[in-house]
Amino acid sequence: MKKLVLILLSALLLSGCLSGIFKRDAITVNYYQIDYPEIAKACEKPFDLSLSFRRLTVNSAYDRSTLIYMNGDKSGGVYSYDEWLSSPDELIFSMLQRDLEDGGVFKNLTSRTSGVLPDYSLQGTLVEVYESRELLGTKAKAHAVMLFNLTRLDRGSRTSRVVLQKRYTADSECASGDADSYVQGVCKAIREISINLNKDIYEAVGEEEARLKKEEKENK
Repeated sequence: MKKLVLILLSALLLSGCLSGIFKRDAITVNYYQIDYPEIAKACEKPFDLSLSFRRLTVNSAYDRSTLIYMNGDKSGGVYSYDEWLSSPDELIFSMLQRDLEDGGVFKNLTSRTSGVLPDYSLQGTLVEVYESRELLGTKAKAHAVMLFNLTRLDRGSRTSRVVLQKRYTADSECASGDADSYVQGVCKAIREISINLNKDIYEAVGEEEARLKKEEKENK
């Protein structure tokens, strides 16, 4: 009987020790949003036109919530316990949509699903977004590349004409080599792209509308 009690006590002690050895602390995952100050208006008076801005397409390598870094030797990895709140293309789309509304180039932003054909259509692609660690001893950079196509749609003939097709690249130095500084760098990079995009859209729409008016006048 005593032997049985000792065996049971030993088993309990052993299981307690083992559970202590293999017990792990709860892992905390940090989630990040893309946010930055509003951009200035691209023009004071908007064109009496509408724009459809579709959701971004994304390079499959970046269609994930993980924060990615790339080294100069083409190797890379992800932050283990740091993630985007959702996929980066969704976060970036929300900010660009806000900026297009605030930019003041178009009177209305519409959706192609509304059943009303807009005057212009904007399509964007997230080509790259990662932390670039190019050289040892230098600070990392938040690297973002996006491609946009702006198309003028003809309500009558339903034909279209590309008026802007441009690749935008932005790099923002990270203050330190951690996830927080990388996310801050991405926010700065996307804001820079958004400012340039709104400026280019304003110029492209102005030139296209002037061309259409000239054509209309010549055909009368």
